[in-house]
Amino acid sequence: MKWSELSGLLLIGHSLGGAVVTDLARSGKLGNAVLGYAVFDVVEGSAIDALQSMQSYLLSRPKSFPSLSSAIEWHTRSRTIRNTTSARISVPPLLYLDTSLASSNATKKWTWRTDLAATQPYWQGWFTGLSKKFLDAKGGKLLLLAGTDRLDKELMIGQMQGKYQLQVFPEAGHFIHEDQAEKTAMVVADFYRRNDRSALILPPKVGDLLEAKYPT
Repeated sequence: MKWSELSGLLLIGHSLGGAVVTDLARSGKLGNAVLGYAVFDVVEGSAIDALQSMQSYLLSRPKSFPSLSSAIEWHTRSRTIRNTTSARISVPPLLYLDTSLASSNATKKWTWRTDLAATQPYWQGWFTGLSKKFLDAKGGKLLLLAGTDRLDKELMIGQMQGKYQLQVFPEAGHFIHEDQAEKTAMVVADFYRRNDRSALILPPKVGDLLEAKYPT
C-alpha cells in the first residue's frame, strides 16, 4: 500500500480464519497497529471436538453440482448458510466449472475449489492452544458465537474476568456473519469505535506542564 506506517487495524476471522488472526495478533508482528481482533464462531474445545466428525461431513456433502443455483440451494437447504441473499454472494467463489470430463454444457459440473480433505494432517495444529492465544494477545478482543455451549473452560473463566467482549447470536448458524450480517456489522463497528485510538486525546504530562510554567 506504500504507507509510511500502518494505520490502526482491526483483524477479523471466521472459523479457521479466527485461528489465523489470533495467531497473528499473538505474534506481535504488526506491533501497536492492531487495535483489536474479532473471532467468529470458533473456540479451541469445540473446534477440536468437531474435527472427529469432519471426515463424515466431507463425505456427506455433494462432490459437485450441476449448476450454481443448485449449489446455493444445497447450502441453504442443509442450513449451512441460513441467509439466502448471502449464499448467492458467498457460494459461487467456493466452486469452479470443471470442463475436463465433458464438452457439453449439460454435463459440466461445478466442483469445490479447495480439497479440504487434503488438509487433514494440519487440522489439529490449527486449533490447539487457540484459547490461550486469544486471551494472551494484545488489543481489544471480541468473540462472536452462535451459542454459549461453544465456550470452553478457559474462555469461560476469561469471560467472567472481563478479558474480552462476548456476543452471542443464538438464531445464527456457524456462518454467523452471513446469517446475521446486519447485527454482526453493528457489533463490529461498535467494537472498532471503542478501541479506536485516533480520536483519543491524552492529558498533557505533568513534566510538560511544569516545564511550561517554570522554564529552565
